[in-house]
Amino acid sequence: MPTASPQDERFAALADAYFTQALQLNPVEATAAGLHDYDAQLGDFSPAGFAQRVALDRDTLAKLQSIDPSALSPGVALDATLLSDRINDDLLTNVTLSRWRHDPDGYVREAVDAILGLTGRDYAPLRTRFGYAIARERQIPAMLSDAQSNLVSVDAVTRDIASEDAGGAAELFRTELPQAFAAVKDVALQRQFALANAAAVKAMAGYARWIEARKPGGTFAIGPDAYRKRLIYEDALNLPLDRYLAYGTSALARTRARFVAVAKQIDPKATPLQVYLSITKARPARSASLAQAAGDLAKLRSFVIAKHVVTLPPGATVAVVEAPAFGLASDGVSEDSPGPLESVATQSYLRLTPAYLADFDDAGFSIVAAREVYPGRFTNLAIDRGLDLSLTRKLSASSEFAEGWAQYAVQTILEEGWGKGDPRVRLVQLDAALLRECRYVAGVKLHTAGMTIAQARRLFADECFQAPQVAQQEALRGTQDPMYGSATLGTLMILKLRADYKKKLGAAFTLEKFHDELLSRGDPPIPLLRPFVLGADDDGRPL
Repeated sequence: MPTASPQDERFAALADAYFTQALQLNPVEATAAGLHDYDAQLGDFSPAGFAQRVALDRDTLAKLQSIDPSALSPGVALDATLLSDRINDDLLTNVTLSRWRHDPDGYVREAVDAILGLTGRDYAPLRTRFGYAIARERQIPAMLSDAQSNLVSVDAVTRDIASEDAGGAAELFRTELPQAFAAVKDVALQRQFALANAAAVKAMAGYARWIEARKPGGTFAIGPDAYRKRLIYEDALNLPLDRYLAYGTSALARTRARFVAVAKQIDPKATPLQVYLSITKARPARSASLAQAAGDLAKLRSFVIAKHVVTLPPGATVAVVEAPAFGLASDGVSEDSPGPLESVATQSYLRLTPAYLADFDDAGFSIVAAREVYPGRFTNLAIDRGLDLSLTRKLSASSEFAEGWAQYAVQTILEEGWGKGDPRVRLVQLDAALLRECRYVAGVKLHTAGMTIAQARRLFADECFQAPQVAQQEALRGTQDPMYGSATLGTLMILKLRADYKKKLGAAFTLEKFHDELLSRGDPPIPLLRPFVLGADDDGRPL
C-alpha cells in the first residue's frame, strides 16, 4: 500500500477530529453507529447545544477548504467531498432551514431512537443497557422542555403528525418499554426505571398536548432552492429540478404500464389493485412463518451464488427472528445490521413483527427478503464491513446508494430468473417499484411545486395503485421527508452506470464483476463513484 501523502494525512486527522466531536455531540447517532461511549447521554438540545454543532461544522468546513483537493489521492479526495457535503447539508438543515425551530417531531424521534438503540443489540449485558436507558429517560423531560422553548412556528401538517407521534411515543414507553427490561431482576434498578419512565411518559404526553394546542404557521415545503441543494449535498447531483422530476415521471410511467400488463395477465377482468390484493391472500400458519422465511432466505442465497449475481462475503449470516415487543411501531419486516463501528454485537437480523407474520404472503415475501437480505441491503452492508474503509466512508453512507442498491437488487434477480416467470412475483416487485417511484415524484412536487396532500394521495392511489390507507400515509410521509424518492434515484443511477460499464468492458462484462466493483468502495453517492468504476469512460451523466 502506498504511503499516504502529507495532505492525505492532514485530511484524515481533520476528519477523525470532526467525527470524534460530532458523535460526542450526538450521542444517539453514536449509539446507532456502534460507538457506545455516550450511551448514558441524550445530548444538549438547548440553543447553545445547536450552536455548538453549528460551530463545529463551520470550523471544520473552513479547515477543509484550506486543503488543496488536487494534492489529495483520488480516494481521499472522494472522502473530502463526502465530508464537505455532509457538513453543508447539516448547515442547510440547522441554519438555513432551522428545522430544530420548526419540527417538533424531530425531538420525538430522538427520544424514541435513544431508547430503541439500547434494546435491539446485546453489545453489553442487559443490566448495563438498562442503566443507560434509565439515564437517558431522565433527560427526556429536559429535552422536551428545550423543544418547547426552541419551536417558533410549526405548519399544520407537521403539527398534527408530531402530536400523534408524541402521543404514540408516550404509549410506547408506558406499555412496551418495561417489557424490554423485565428480565433485569435488580429491585433498585427497576424502581429507578419506574420513576424515570413515568416522568418521561408524563413529559411526552404533555408535549403531545402542547403541540396539538399550537396555532399553526408556515409550510412543510422546503422550497426549490433547498431541494436543489439537498440533491447536491446528499446525492452529488447538480440538476435542474424540472429535469430531475422528468426522470422520475418517466420511470413511473414505464413501471405503471408494466404493472397494468402483468395484472391483466393474471386476471383481465379485475382492476390492477384488485389483482395485487388477491395474490397476497395465500399465507402459511403463523407458527410456520419464521421457518419459511429462513427457508426462503436460504433459497435466495443459493440463487445469488448459482447465478453469479454478486460475490457474497464468507461467514456473513442473517438470523430470522420475531421482533421484540418494544418497537412494534416500526415496519413489519426490517433488516437490522450492526452499525459501522460496532465491534461486539455483530450479528445481523431479519426482524418480523407479529402483525407482519399474520399477513405473511407466499408471493411477496421473497421480494421483501431480496430487498432486505440477498442480494439487497444486508449483502451491501456485510460487504462494507469487510472493506478497509476510512472513518469518513463508514459514517457517510448515502441513502441514494444504499436504498438504490436494495431496490435495484430485487429487479436484478427477477431479470436473472428468480420466480421462474411467475407473474404474481413480478407484480409484487413492480408494486414495490411503483411505490418508490411515486415517492420520487411526490417528494419533488410537495416541496417545490405546491402539490397538496390530497393531490399526493391521488397520485399514489391512481398512478401507483396503492390502497387508500397506504396512499394517505405515503402522502403525509412526503411532507416530512422531501428526499424519500432516494431508492428510485439510486436505482436509475445504478442502471445507467451498469450500461456504461457494460459498454466499457464489452465481451468481458459480467453482472458479478460489475456488482463486485460497484460495492467495493462503501456507499458514496453514485455520481462520485462513477470515475472510479469507469475511469476515462465516465461521460459525466449519472442519469
